[in-house]
Amino acid sequence: MTSPHSTPDDALIAFLQGVSVQSQCRLALALWQRAPDEVVPLCSVPNIALSHTPVWRWRLPVSPKTGTHAVQRLSRKELPSLVTAGLPFSPGLALYVDCSAFGRMAGGGFVLIWDEATALSDGFADADLVGGEATVQWLRPVYAQLVDARQWEEQNAESAAQFHHVFDSVPQGIVVLSARHPQAQINAAAAALLGLSAGWVPAEVLAQAMRATRERCDNAAELEQAYAPLQSDLDAELVARWFLDDCVWRVDTHPILQSGHKGRVWLFHDITPQVRLERVLRMEANHDPLTGLFNRRAFFDRAQVAFQLPSPGPSDGHRLALVMLDIDHFKAVNDLYGHPAGDMVLKEVARRAKSVLRDGDVLARYGGEELIVLLNVISSDTARAAAERLRTVMDTEPVQVGDQAITVSVSVGLALRSSGSETLLQTIERADANLYRAKRQGRNRVVDDAD
Repeated sequence: MTSPHSTPDDALIAFLQGVSVQSQCRLALALWQRAPDEVVPLCSVPNIALSHTPVWRWRLPVSPKTGTHAVQRLSRKELPSLVTAGLPFSPGLALYVDCSAFGRMAGGGFVLIWDEATALSDGFADADLVGGEATVQWLRPVYAQLVDARQWEEQNAESAAQFHHVFDSVPQGIVVLSARHPQAQINAAAAALLGLSAGWVPAEVLAQAMRATRERCDNAAELEQAYAPLQSDLDAELVARWFLDDCVWRVDTHPILQSGHKGRVWLFHDITPQVRLERVLRMEANHDPLTGLFNRRAFFDRAQVAFQLPSPGPSDGHRLALVMLDIDHFKAVNDLYGHPAGDMVLKEVARRAKSVLRDGDVLARYGGEELIVLLNVISSDTARAAAERLRTVMDTEPVQVGDQAITVSVSVGLALRSSGSETLLQTIERADANLYRAKRQGRNRVVDDAD
């Protein structure tokens, strides 16, 4: 019986020792056929250094494809020189016992070598040297199982090594909470985030570190509520964003099944560059690059939502209003001072307009030197006052561009939504008509439907 800590190599050696005693051979050698012309020596009894070469270029003489007998005699010439050169005796009789038909993962068999003094008596078969045909048929599947176990363990060890290499080297943080033990395995990226050491840590230590890290997040209260189900639901799956310091982490957690027990995995992905890019793209998609105001498309998106909400009616209480303003004589500014100066004037007009509007108002560059404002939920009096503030803030002082002080004024058209059925485009048409009336009446003034 093998020790509980024995290895597949120990079992193979014990197998070869038993065969050696039974056959009285001088050498028993275990082989694995890795490829048709590649043989790997696994171990031998006695343990001798046959070769420093881990793979032999040798086609085994018997395989399932050849259809030959399980036991085949080998001449000295048929033995690879790597075997004969390393023997401390002169080889005579040699037998190869093929076990490939019984292996699931590995092919091959074992070679028994006697010295020159050994001879097989007349009337005896080759198998008789190993205890007879029945013994050979019993040994073959046993050997195949032992080699399979060895290859399985090597593959498992290789897979484990590859897993640990990937686990420790990936830039994403990974935490695997054991299903059967109160421990968790943490890779280097997760350890750096949570302030722990990579490797195995007690589950309670992990829980404390994760709780402390979440409490440092800008959205700690939101996360506390989001993770509450994990206390009672072992099947809970959750994806959340942790806003920590200047970074954004996408944290994915879900249960995993390990040996019939439920564990849990946590994946931490630093998506800060992605979030920043998304913000830039949203900014570029929705904002005018010169003034920083909403562009026309973004304005329509927001205004359409406001116009689709239930309206309190056309009474002089709370209504939507649109303001359109156009910089007076802007072409003359460009012609006289140049387009860079005109751009500076546009930016300053946008800044001044924002300074006198409420947070809920929507200001956008409508096109060229024209701006548009959605005044949300407002009375006619406050709408008129807001339009007047937009006008007066422009001509209170000139716009300074280098050494030039450029006087700026705007013409303003105001339109309150007349009813809950009036569309955004219809209200814009009335505001635009009032704007042109303001220009025709001398500019630098506000005109609404009542004027």
